[in-house]
Amino acid sequence: MSNFIQSKAAKAGYLILGLLVISSVMFFLMNNSKLSASVSASKILFEEEFHDFGTVGQGPVLEYSFKFTNKGKSPLIIEKVQPSCGCTGATTGGQNEYAKGESGEIKVTFNTQGRTGHQEKHIIVFTNDPDMPQANLKFTCNIDEKMQ
Repeated sequence: MSNFIQSKAAKAGYLILGLLVISSVMFFLMNNSKLSASVSASKILFEEEFHDFGTVGQGPVLEYSFKFTNKGKSPLIIEKVQPSCGCTGATTGGQNEYAKGESGEIKVTFNTQGRTGHQEKHIIVFTNDPDMPQANLKFTCNIDEKMQ
């Protein structure tokens, strides 16, 4: 038996077995740390991510607020709010950090002047939520130039 333990085949087998054990332990630890990090992280949850203004006349500035809550355990940070075009505005009202359970809103405005027909606009909300670092909000309307 001692000859087998000292043979090259046995040494290679022990080396492979040791590497498998080490790899398994590292895999378990890395997956566990990601799981616990995402459980304790911030989490943005919007009441809705889409709004339809319906049919509107040409000229007014439309306004809508997308409401959200931080459902995570860490502070939620709104890093940036980016509208898809210049006719659309979006703001957090100056507040960019929300504690656990705190609610907020992304207020959007859309200038209908000079536009007609179906309109679809997007707002990208950049956050520190690891599951949703970029939330995509969308609104639509149909502008009827005959309506006043």
